[in-house]
Amino acid sequence: MVNSLETPSTNARSFWRCSLLVALIWLVATCRAVAADLPVIDEGAPFDVRSAFVEPRDHVYLLSATLEVALSRAAQQALTNGVPVLLQLEFKVVRKRGWLPDVDVGSLTQRWHLSYDALTEHYLIKNESTGLQYSHESLAAALADLGSVQGLPVIDEALIQKGRRYEALLRLTASIEGGVPSALKYMMFWIDWRRSTEWYTWTLRP
Repeated sequence: MVNSLETPSTNARSFWRCSLLVALIWLVATCRAVAADLPVIDEGAPFDVRSAFVEPRDHVYLLSATLEVALSRAAQQALTNGVPVLLQLEFKVVRKRGWLPDVDVGSLTQRWHLSYDALTEHYLIKNESTGLQYSHESLAAALADLGSVQGLPVIDEALIQKGRRYEALLRLTASIEGGVPSALKYMMFWIDWRRSTEWYTWTLRP
């Protein structure tokens, strides 16, 4: 009778498989435990594009919009703990062509960083494009500022031709930045790190 004996290499492979399984179980459990305390961007707080329009001035179309911007309690807590929030406003114009595919005419993306300065106890808004920074004593005041867009240059008037049909689209996105390594974010895919409104659309008449 021949006895079947495991070789040292087989034992080593079995050991490493068991160790890997234990480590994976521990990692998943840890991720779920951490997830309970992580800041999410969406907990039913109002977040929408309420109105928007553009008007020509000095050969450029200027955008004015009213945005409903609110953060969840967890996102507010993240701010006070030093984790900034990025707000991104996307604008684009397409030319409608009936049975043919629409044509992209122009687009613009504007970004603002919202952060909290623990030293001054003020909320700071920084425009990524211009570098300008504004300070507010309260989060409500900062969000109200972000929710009012006035006279933002978005597209050259020369790109819009009379007699053609155009549609303007606007969308707002908020996302939590930093605080947790990117690798951990990808593993904890059930955490809501990003929130976007639906596209707000209207007819643009040159």
